[in-house]
Formats: sequence, C-alpha cells, structure tokens
Amino acid sequence: MDNELIQVALGKKPADIVIKNGRLVNVVTHEVYETEIAVAKGKIASIGPVPAGAVGPDTQIIDAKGMFLAPGFLDAHIHIESSMLSYTEFAKMVVKHGTTAVATDLMEVTIVSGIEGMKEVLAESKNTPVKLYYPIPAFMEENGIQTTGSTLHSEMIDQLITLPEAVGLAEVLAPPILAESPVSAHMLDLAERYHKTAEGHAPAVMGESLNAYVGAGVTSDHESTNREEALAKLRMGLHVLMREGSASTDLRPCLNIITQEHVDTRYCSMVSDDIDALHISRLGHLDNKVRIAVAEGVDPVTAIQMVTLNPAESLRIQDRVGSITPGKIADIVFLSSLEECRVERVIANGELVVDGRALIKELPAPNYSGLLRDTVKLSRKITGDDLVLKADPGYTRAKVHVIGASHDTLLTDALEAELTVEDGVILPNVESDVLRIACVERYGKNGSIGRSFIKNFGLKSGAIAISVGHDHHNISVVGSDAEDMAFAVNRIAELQGGLVLVKDGEVLSEIPLPICGLLSDLDGEAVAEKLAEMIEILRTLGCEVPSPNITLSFITLIFIPCLGITDQGLFDVREFKLIDPVISLY
Repeated sequence: MDNELIQVALGKKPADIVIKNGRLVNVVTHEVYETEIAVAKGKIASIGPVPAGAVGPDTQIIDAKGMFLAPGFLDAHIHIESSMLSYTEFAKMVVKHGTTAVATDLMEVTIVSGIEGMKEVLAESKNTPVKLYYPIPAFMEENGIQTTGSTLHSEMIDQLITLPEAVGLAEVLAPPILAESPVSAHMLDLAERYHKTAEGHAPAVMGESLNAYVGAGVTSDHESTNREEALAKLRMGLHVLMREGSASTDLRPCLNIITQEHVDTRYCSMVSDDIDALHISRLGHLDNKVRIAVAEGVDPVTAIQMVTLNPAESLRIQDRVGSITPGKIADIVFLSSLEECRVERVIANGELVVDGRALIKELPAPNYSGLLRDTVKLSRKITGDDLVLKADPGYTRAKVHVIGASHDTLLTDALEAELTVEDGVILPNVESDVLRIACVERYGKNGSIGRSFIKNFGLKSGAIAISVGHDHHNISVVGSDAEDMAFAVNRIAELQGGLVLVKDGEVLSEIPLPICGLLSDLDGEAVAEKLAEMIEILRTLGCEVPSPNITLSFITLIFIPCLGITDQGLFDVREFKLIDPVISLY
C-alpha cells in the first residue's frame, strides 16, 4: 500500500503532474472521454476531477486539449537485437513512437556472451524510459546441430526465473514438447510453480499437435502467418501475438480473424518479433501496427487495446502496466489523432520524456565490458574454396537441395535445382537465382562451415554477409562469387561483427556491429541511414528482398520450416536433422 499515492488521490498532498483537458482512451471499458489525471511517484494517483489539494506550487500542469491519452505501448514479443542497436539507442527510437515497455528475452546477446553479458544489457535498460520485461530463453544449446558462444542449462533457468524482471519463459518450442522432452517438462513446471507465463513458438503447428502443445501449459504464440492458423490457436486459448516485423509481415492476414471472423479480441495482441532500425525510422513501432489495424477495419480503441492492455494481460503484468488506472505505472501517450496514432508527447515512469515528437530526456551512453566485445574469432582466414560445395570431378551435373527464401515471411520453402559441376565444384546458377550460401563458425571453437544453395535472394553479383544468425549467430554469407563471399566473411572478422556488402573484392557498404557481433555502437538514425544505403546498392545488384539483413539472419534458424543452415550444414526442420545438400550426382 502506497500512502503517498493515497494522499494525492484524496487531495491531501500535491501531485507531481496533473494533466487536464485530455480525452482518456480507457482500454478497460473501451471508452473515450474527457478527464483529468494526477501522477505521483511515477504512478497514476487518480483519474477524474483532480482535488484542489492535489495541485501545489511545484505541480507540473499539462494542458492536453485536443489530445487523446492512451496507455504506454507494450511490445509483448520483440528481439531488440534485430534492430542492430544498443538497448539505449533502441529505447531512444521507439519511445518517440509511444513504446514504454518491451518483453525481450535478450537471447541473442546471451547466446554470444552468456548470462553475465545479458545482465549488462538488463542493467542498461534501467537507465532508459523503456522498461524491459524479461522472458527467459527456453532453449540454448550446442547439440551437434549448431555451434554457439554460450549455452543455457536447465539449472541456470532455475536461477533466472527468480529475477525480479522475469515474467516467464520465451520461445517454448513445439518439437521438444511433442517429443515429451524432460527438459521442457521441467521448464514448464517452473513456470507454473512461479506463476509465470510460457510464451510459445509453434510455426504451422495445427490439429492434434496443437492440442498437445497447448495442453502442456503454453500460454501464447507469435508465429501465426494466416487467418486459419491464428484462429485455430485463439480457439485453443492461446494469446495470439500478431507479428509485423521487417521481414515477417503477418499482421494483415491474421487481423482477418477480427475483421472477418469477428472474434473477441481480448486474447489478441500486436508484436514486432524482429524489426531493424530502418523500419523504426521510416515506419515507427507499435504505432505503425495500430495504423495498419485501423486501415484494415479494426476499431481504433480495439487496436490500442492490442498494444496495451491485451499484451500486459498476456504477460500477466496488467497490475503494473497496460492501462491508465490508479496505481499503475504512469506511462501515458498523447495522440493528436486516434485513427492515425500520431504520437506527440510521452510520459514514461511518471516523467515527460517526449515532447513535440522529440526526445527531451538525456540518456547515458552504455559502457559495455569486454564480455560483449571482441566476440568474433575465426579459426583461420576464409578462402573462396572454403565456401563452395564440391563433388567428384567425374560428374558434370548435381541435383541439390535449395533454401527457398521468402520476401514477406520467415518460413522457407524446400526447393531443388539441377546445377553444373565443373572441375569438382558445384556451380550456382545466377540466371535462375540459385546462389551459394554458407555459414561460418565464428567463436573459434571448431572452424566448421555449412554450405548449400539459396533461391529468391536475387543477387546478380557480389556477396552479402552478416554476423547475426538465429539461433547461433555464426557468420552467414550469400553470393554468386565465392571469392567475394570469403572477402565479406573476413571483413566481418576485422570489424568484430557486422553486415557487409562486397563486389569484385571491394566493400560497397558495411555496418560494423562490434557489440556481440550483433549491435552497433552508433546512434539509431545513423544505423538506419547506413542500412537504407546498403539496401539501395543491393537493388542495383538485383536483390529485391525487402529486408535482406533480417531475411538472411533467419535463414539460419532451425525451428522455422522448411530448411535452414548452420555452421554444421543444411538442416531439414520437418525431419529435424542435418541433411546432405547434394541429392544426387550424374
């Protein structure tokens, strides 16, 4: 019980801030009406006419005439590392779009630098206006399928779940649960024991498998890509987190369950999963998703519920955030337009931090230890010969597996192609858009390299490489020329992480990512500009992938169908095993 908050509400003590003349977006009752709001000690003290005694000489009065007052926006599922920004720079960008809290597992940082590295970022977040709620990664292991910098064992999860920031488990995978994994059972038991959520990861899981998965105790899922899948999961009682990322644009088809099936939306939220700095700079964050939803026919207040109260309830933190009601953290977004979700001001944790659409609060720059730097350690310098698939020189043709990349989803297709074998090397077919892809181990542990082919990347010449690769974060490279591919990989090692575009042995564009090989030490807008420049150059080389950096970083994921690649080789997600990229030779 907070006696000071009680005294402000009763008019016995002055508030820190009083907001007048604004129209409250009450996401609890689905109403919009004019009211006053008193804020004290970073929390909402009262809603309605503010008692005279709650206004003192030091009380900040904010006239919100013409403004709608919405709760701070909450992204219930986002990997902030995909922004390629430090948490501080990420917070600077998204708070201007009304985001005051995110749920992120920091798994990418943890995979590279371990729990202590993760805790540095967790500590950094406390110096920003964007609260970090921490779902614990439910998997991280070296299992012969991929090499990682760090691993997360079950006994570590026992410790992490007691952290005050921990809200539950993240990315609870379907395959281990359906295989009755004892480790998965232990993690789910932990979540139940500590009254935490179990956030799911179940792409294309339906029917009997979905029944079994939900029955194990999973509480949400963010992997629906269409109306049928979203509706099936909602009917099973899962919180459906509708994703709109830079490379996975699933929101519009999933919104059809609201606009066409007319479902109750209380278990529906909108999330990002993976967005980069360019996406935030040009489109926004959760405010952009609200605009999309309204344009698709969703009621504006309902859309705002889907980025406030609904995600808060999904994470079971509605006692802290998600609504403008007494006792909640004072996160308030001032909107000049409800339908266009135009953010003008933001109060976060009871402090005005955005005014006139500009950040007015100074944030300290992060100071990372060596744990998060110098993490790229190639076993040796890479040559073009290291990155090609070879065959017996006696053969002239090869039938191979090909990863079919998508321009609008993280799902991949399992394709095949017939390619020429020349001097014992299987050649790509640039005319048919079948390019080489390789994944190079970057922790200095074994020097392993996975090799295969990829389609739908569109690159006519040169190579692009990145040190972000879920969920192992080795170096992935796509190209038509093996020497350019090797040059790009070696350049990433020199930069200690990065995104690099090479042609004819020259760097055309690069973004250094020296923090864990994942994050830039530049400001957010600078990273956005560099990424925009690189994408424009890629267009001249034939690549039309909307978000090539994120698409490439997910080609390595072994938990999204159909094919992926790791440093150990080509992986068939459906069979859950490594496969030979060469089907036959003749």
